[in-house]
Formats: sequence, C-alpha cells, structure tokens
Amino acid sequence: MALPFSGRKDGLSLSEALPDRSLFILVAMMSFLAALTLTGATGARTLSARWAGGAAQLLTIQVSEPDQPAPQQVGAPTTTQQAPQTRAQAVLAYLANLPEGTHTHQMSKEELAHLLTPWLGESNKTALPLPAVIEVRLPEGAEVPPTLEQTLNTRIPGTIVEHNAEWSSRLRALAASLLACAALALATVGGIATMITALATRTGLATRRDIIEILHGLGASDSYIAGRFAGRTGILALGGGLVGTILAIAPLVLLFRMAAPFAVSSLPSTAATMPDWRTLPSMLPTDLLISLIALPFAAAFIGWATTQTMVRLWLRRLP
Repeated sequence: MALPFSGRKDGLSLSEALPDRSLFILVAMMSFLAALTLTGATGARTLSARWAGGAAQLLTIQVSEPDQPAPQQVGAPTTTQQAPQTRAQAVLAYLANLPEGTHTHQMSKEELAHLLTPWLGESNKTALPLPAVIEVRLPEGAEVPPTLEQTLNTRIPGTIVEHNAEWSSRLRALAASLLACAALALATVGGIATMITALATRTGLATRRDIIEILHGLGASDSYIAGRFAGRTGILALGGGLVGTILAIAPLVLLFRMAAPFAVSSLPSTAATMPDWRTLPSMLPTDLLISLIALPFAAAFIGWATTQTMVRLWLRRLP
C-alpha cells in the first residue's frame, strides 16, 4: 500500500514497485535509534567534560596532627602577643597565596565523621588521631603549582597533597570509549539502513524489470531511470527519518532532564537542580540540535545514494 504523499503516477509505477510502508517504517526505526545514540554520545561527552574538569581542579590536602603548633619558619618575625598558628592554620595561610578565585574548605569533625561512617559505624570512635582534611578547588583554567606539595612539606612536615588528575584522565578515557561505541552504533545503523534500502531497490527493480528493459531499449538513460528510483527512495527516507527523529524527542528530553543535576559542579539536592520543563529546550547542546535536524536529511541522502548505485549497477548488466 502506498503512503498518502507518494501517490504520484509515473511511467515506472514506482508507487507500486517499491515497498513504501515497510521502507518508511524501517527508516523511521533506524532514525529513532540514531537519534537516541546521538543523544547518549552528546550527554556522555558533556558529563565527562564537566566531571573531568572538576576533578582536575580539585585537590585534597591532609595535615597530620592539625592542632599542634606549626614549626617556626626561619627568618619569620616572632611576637609574644600573637598566639602561634596550628599546623592546619599554617597550611590554610599558605593556600591563601594560590590564584585568585581558589576556594579552600577545611572539613569539620562532623563532616569527617560522616565520611568515616561506612568504616567506623555510627559511633565514629577511633583511638587514632584524625588528620585535618582541606579541600582546594582551583578556578577554571588554573594549574596546580608544581612545587605545592614540596613547599607544604617543607613548611609543615607530614602534609599530604592528593591530586585528582588520575581520575580526570580516567573520565576522559571513559568518554572516549563511549564516543567510540556511539560512533560504532551509528555506523551500524547506517549500514543497516543502507542494506534495507538496497533490498527495497532490488525488489522494485525485479517488479518492474520488463518495463525498465523496454524504456531502456527505447533510449531512456541510466541517469533518468536511476533518478526516478533514487528520488522516490529519498523522499521515503526523508519522511521516515523525520518521523523517527520526532518520536525520539520525548525520550531524549526526559534523559537530559534526568542527567541535568549531574552536569553541575555542585549538587545541593536533586530537586533543587532539576530543571523546569519550560527551560529545558534552551539547555540542550547546540551540536545535538544541529545533528537531530540533519538526521532526516542524512537518511534521505543514504537512501538516494544507495538507490542510485544499485540501479546503475543493475542497468549495466542489461544486454
């Protein structure tokens, strides 16, 4: 049965030769899968970039015996009126010299107890003294001073600086693997769409073989016959691609809304950061929107190019 928009009559009767409905539905399904794959790849890349950037800018500093007096620096002025700094205070004072916009936070005893609950239980009682833990978040684009750990150890012996660069590289590797999987999935979808179009074209050629041989014998060029087949297949693929992309909009918007809270650097609460439905379209990446708009046209081009190739090869084998 021909689709409503495909009822134009022609000498080859392509509306009856090509399986309009099956080709349209299959292309729509392939476009739906391609749209979801593009969405997943874009989301993985966005989340990985933000998480990797956040990990690269984050330092964790541990100061043993934080309440003990800090050692007196050589050449530093001594006063009797000012109370001596503790080891933790001395580290915080030095961290104040980091680039402007750096945020430092010394975790309280309650925060440390909350972190240790999985290991120590609710009582959080331990005979070992706990170090002070200081979180340092550098501004975007700033780099960790290469001598930071050495300088802190010289001033406050026993200070440990933990860099998160390893986690950043792992997240980037994860994003690269996800993008490679998405590219493979898109290539698979494109290959299946090409095979479906080729089979539909062969069916149409077999159905109208006698008419095509007569027209070809009367002087109809290969370009004319291939163009008629390719034009019709391209229109069907364009329609199927458009329908599949539209059907994919609802789930992809839902997925982006669910992933939005995890794309921010700080997450007070899921409810507070869950975007409103009305503002969600403006949050979608521009490259994803461009890809979704181009998807139906890509499906049409695949259908057109595949049909052109198949018909021309078939015509060359005619006597």
